[in-house]
Amino acid sequence: MLKEAILWLPSALWAGMSRYTVLFSITLVVLYIIHWVRERRYKHTLFTRLGIPFVKPHPLFGSMHTLHSGTLATDIMEDWIKEHGKVFGFYVGEKPNLVIADLDLVKQVLIKDFHNFSNRPKLPIEAQPVVDTIVGLRDQRWKDVRSVLAPTFSMMKMKPMTGIMNTRIDEFLQIVSEASSKNEPLEWYSIFQGLTLDVISECALAMKTNCQRDQNNDELFVAVRAFLKNAMNPAIFLAVYFNAFAKFFSFISNQLALSGRMTNMIVSHLKTVIRIRRKDMSKKYIDVLQLMLDAAEQQNVSDFQDEASDDEPTKQKATRKQLTDAEIIANAWVFLLGGFETTANSLTSAAYLLACNPDAQEKLYKELSNVIEDGTQHLSYETVNGLTYLDQVFSETLRIYPPVVSFINRDTANDTMLGGFFIPSDTNIVIPLWHIHHNPDFWPDPEKFDPDRFSSETKASESRHPMSYIPFGAGPRSCVGIRFAQLEAKLALARLVRCFKLETYEETVIPMKFEMPTVTHIPTKGVMLKATPRQ
Repeated sequence: MLKEAILWLPSALWAGMSRYTVLFSITLVVLYIIHWVRERRYKHTLFTRLGIPFVKPHPLFGSMHTLHSGTLATDIMEDWIKEHGKVFGFYVGEKPNLVIADLDLVKQVLIKDFHNFSNRPKLPIEAQPVVDTIVGLRDQRWKDVRSVLAPTFSMMKMKPMTGIMNTRIDEFLQIVSEASSKNEPLEWYSIFQGLTLDVISECALAMKTNCQRDQNNDELFVAVRAFLKNAMNPAIFLAVYFNAFAKFFSFISNQLALSGRMTNMIVSHLKTVIRIRRKDMSKKYIDVLQLMLDAAEQQNVSDFQDEASDDEPTKQKATRKQLTDAEIIANAWVFLLGGFETTANSLTSAAYLLACNPDAQEKLYKELSNVIEDGTQHLSYETVNGLTYLDQVFSETLRIYPPVVSFINRDTANDTMLGGFFIPSDTNIVIPLWHIHHNPDFWPDPEKFDPDRFSSETKASESRHPMSYIPFGAGPRSCVGIRFAQLEAKLALARLVRCFKLETYEETVIPMKFEMPTVTHIPTKGVMLKATPRQ
C-alpha cells in the first residue's frame, strides 16, 4: 500500500502542476490577445486622430484582404479615391498607408522633400536576396549602391548591348514568321516573356537561355514563372498581419518559399561566373554583370589608394561605396525580375494597342520605312532613338498600361506636413499611378490610344504637370534601368512592325482583361493577335 502511495504521489503532483501550467499558459495567451486587440484598435485610430479620411479597417487584415479579394487593386483604389478624395489613408495589417493623388504633393514626396522619403517601405519579411538590392537597401547604403549602379545604365553603356538584343529579336521574328506562314494566331504575352527573359538573362546574368523556343522545358523560364505566380506567399501575409512574428516568417519564407529554386539557381550561376571572370579581369564582356564587376574593381583601386594616404574620411567613404559580391549578385537577380515581366507587359500592351488602332500602326510603319533603309535588319541605338513616332507610341502605351502599377511608394523618415495634414514618421506613402495616368483632368478621354499626346507640338502647347506621367517613377529613386528597358522594347517593336502587320481576330479579348498577382498587371487570358508579313 505504501509502495503504491509513493508511486502515485509524483504522478499526482505532476498532474496538478500540469493543470496549473495549462491554466497559466491559457491565461497568458488570453492576456496577450486582449493586449494585441487593444493595441491594434489604437493603431487603427491613427487617421481618425490626424483628421485624415480613411478606409474603415478590418481588425486583423486592415484593408489588405480587400486589395487581394479578386477584384483588381487598381479598381479598388479608384473607388477609394472617388469616396475619400485625393489624400486618404488605409491600413495594411496595422501599418498606416497614406494615398497621395494630388500631383503637387506627389512632387513634394518624390522630389522636393526626397530627403524625408528616400526609402521604400520596409519589406514585411527580410527576403533574400531582395534586402541587398537597390529595391531593398535603405538610407546611406542605398545611396552608395545607387551611385555606383547609375553609371552602369548610362546611354554609352547601353549601346553595346544592342547586339545581344538584335540577335535575340532575330529569333523572336523567326518564331512569328513560322506561325504566320501557317496562318496561326499567336499568344503574344508568352512570346514576349520568352524574348525579354532571353535578353535580360544574357545581358544581366551572363546566361544563355532558350526561353523563346522551349518555354515548357527551359529551367529558368519555368522557375521565374513559378516565382512570380507565388511571390505573394502565406508567409508574407502572416508577417503583415502579425508583425511581431515577422522574423520567424522571414526564416520560413527564405527556407521554404517556392522562390528558392529560382534564387538558388541564379545565385549559384553568378558565383561561378564572377569567380571565372575575376581570374582574368583583362578580358571584358558586354553585359550588366561585367559593368558591375568593373565598378566594384574601380572601388577596390580607390580603397587601396586611400589606404596609402592619411585622408581617413575619404578612405571610409570609398570603402562604404564598394559593391560587395552579395550586392552584385542580388542586383543582377533583381534586374532579371525587373527587366523581364515589366518589358514583356509593355511590349504585349503595345502590340495589342497597335492591332486595335491600325491607323497608328500604319503611321509608325511609314516612319520606319522612311528612316530605315531596305535590307537593314539590325537597328542601332541611334536609329531607334531617332524614331519620334515610335517614342510617342511607346509613351502612350506606358500611360494607358503602366508596366508597374503599385510600386511607387515611400516610407516617411520623420514627422512632416503634407497637404495641411500632419504625417508621422513610419507612414507608408502610396502614389496611385494607374489613377494618375487615367485621370481625365490630366488626360482628356484617357482610355483612348492617342500617341499624339506626346508629340512635340502637343507638349509645347499644353502645360502638363510633370507628375502626370511617371511610368518609371520620378526623382532620385526612379527606375535605374529605364534606358535598358526602353531600348529593348523600342528595338523589338520597331523591327516587329517593320516586318509584320498586327491584326485582331475573333479570339482577341477586347478590352484586355487583367489580373495582378504582384505589382504588375498581366493579361488574364493572354493576348491573341495575327501577324501578317508585309510586302
